Amino acid sequence: MSVFKERRIALLLLAVFLSAMLVWSPWREVDSKVEESLGWPSQFTRGLRFGVDIIGGSRIILGLEAYHVTFEIAQGNVESIWWDEIVPKLEDNLYVSIRTISPPDPTTGLVVAEIGRPVTENLIQAIIGDLGTVVENGIKKAVSIGTVNEVTSILKARVDPTGLLGALFRSLGENLVLFEIAGLSPEEAETLLGKPGRLEIFFEGELLLRGEDIVSVYAPGPSTEKEQTADLPFRLTDDGAARFSAAAAGKANYPTVIYVDRPTGAIVVFDDEILGELPPSLEYNPDEKMFKGTTVEGMEYFLHVSAIGTAKDELSPQAQQFLEEQAGLKLKVILVGDFSLNIIENFSVFYTVKPISRLEEESAEEWVERACGVKSVVTISPDLAADLAAGKIANELRITITRPSLDDAMNEAKNLRIVLSERLPVEISYESETSIEARLGAEFLRETLIAGIVALGGIWALVYLRYRHRLIGFAITGTMICELVITLGAASVLGWTIGLPELGGLIIVIGTGIDHQIIITDEVLRGGLPGAKMVSLRGRVSRAFAVIFVAVATTIAAMVSLAWLGFGAMRGFALITLTGILIAVFVTRPAYARIVSAIVMKKQSKATSS
Repeated sequence: MSVFKERRIALLLLAVFLSAMLVWSPWREVDSKVEESLGWPSQFTRGLRFGVDIIGGSRIILGLEAYHVTFEIAQGNVESIWWDEIVPKLEDNLYVSIRTISPPDPTTGLVVAEIGRPVTENLIQAIIGDLGTVVENGIKKAVSIGTVNEVTSILKARVDPTGLLGALFRSLGENLVLFEIAGLSPEEAETLLGKPGRLEIFFEGELLLRGEDIVSVYAPGPSTEKEQTADLPFRLTDDGAARFSAAAAGKANYPTVIYVDRPTGAIVVFDDEILGELPPSLEYNPDEKMFKGTTVEGMEYFLHVSAIGTAKDELSPQAQQFLEEQAGLKLKVILVGDFSLNIIENFSVFYTVKPISRLEEESAEEWVERACGVKSVVTISPDLAADLAAGKIANELRITITRPSLDDAMNEAKNLRIVLSERLPVEISYESETSIEARLGAEFLRETLIAGIVALGGIWALVYLRYRHRLIGFAITGTMICELVITLGAASVLGWTIGLPELGGLIIVIGTGIDHQIIITDEVLRGGLPGAKMVSLRGRVSRAFAVIFVAVATTIAAMVSLAWLGFGAMRGFALITLTGILIAVFVTRPAYARIVSAIVMKKQSKATSS
């Protein structure tokens, strides 16, 4: 029977083939960053993720938009007024959680709170009324250590939940966070890093549900109702579901408007020419200073973001007056249109300016809705309205995302799921973004390939000098290559990043593999210990594996501990080493033992026949 028909060897060949296909992944597009850094090898490594050392990456500095505000409460029970009245009012109107930095002092009536968005004294005073006052110069931009740690932890969970992608987060100063990662596009970075993830659901023009009412967000899937659309389902808490069911009972075709990160502290300034591009289902209401939508059933709803229109090159008197009136109450201007520098300079006197660029193939309606944070407008179906009227509780809702292609919609839905699952306590701003040059890149890969070929040749030569058998040398070097390919295939399946630490792990795997194969070969050829000539070939292989298992057990124990306690580069090194060793023990070592046994048996049979 041919050695290639043996079960263990057939398993090895199948594993090598599948792993090679996973590493190659010809069905995927070549990543432009990988191709720029590695050149032609990128065509055959599409299934691998490479680290910053090999392909470079992005370095982003994020600003945490949090402010410490000192209040003075000069009446009644200070603690009761703060916790029962002021905090709920601030959270309901500012749409952020309030972190109390310094608890209410019954003697002085002072309390310091952290608010996770830009605020002004006029805005806060308009909210709390005569319940208290903001002390003079009592607002300063600052972030507590607890908030920085919380934000850093959440951002890590968003982009690198396993700690294997090589993402680096580091606090810079009081309110800045440095972020580095390989292979993240600017669009993905803006979504995953720059979105607080604040979800709001409006029904009949009133805020009905918030992100706190969500239990879980499920995996997105293609919509069965619309093309190029993804559905992102989520489940409400029992309390949230009860409120939604009570509000929507019997109200068929009523629109439910779902927002993510609605710019509550901003004014949308749009180019008047956009109004001519809008469909009849969306129009601007100058009285309410908001856009108004209409469903196919004729039901109207407002986009709850202040908006004003003007010409591209000259600020209209109406826009000028509205912006002056809102100064101090609104802090940001969101631009929807290609405005002149002169207009932008006028905005900059009172507001932070944020342009919203129009995406490719994006309609004017989609552009406006994106600027307002609208993610879905879902109507209550007659069947659901009837069920709710009959007392049914609806726990499941969904967000619909339509983009130029289904892939784009699914990618945005996946990122949005991550954002909603990991909400930030503060708003985030982009301070700077720079590229990180690959420290290794194509030259390193070329040198690695040359070094690998030379090493294989050297290993074969040493093995031949020791055993005087060419086939044993080819078996050992071939098994090493198989271990490398299968380990890389496993890394592709698990989505691990291959960087410098992981390359070190691969070297450890190959090195231990050679040691173990030498042990197996010695036992098969000579029996290893005195008196072993009386031991059968199978017994000698078993004795070799007994030694190997002891050696592997100690390495596994060390790598498991390192993977459990380590993080970042250390964890990647430990896991790639652990995976390679396990693959070797259960796949390549048994196959090599069968191969070398077949070689020895064939040699012995030739010697006997001669």
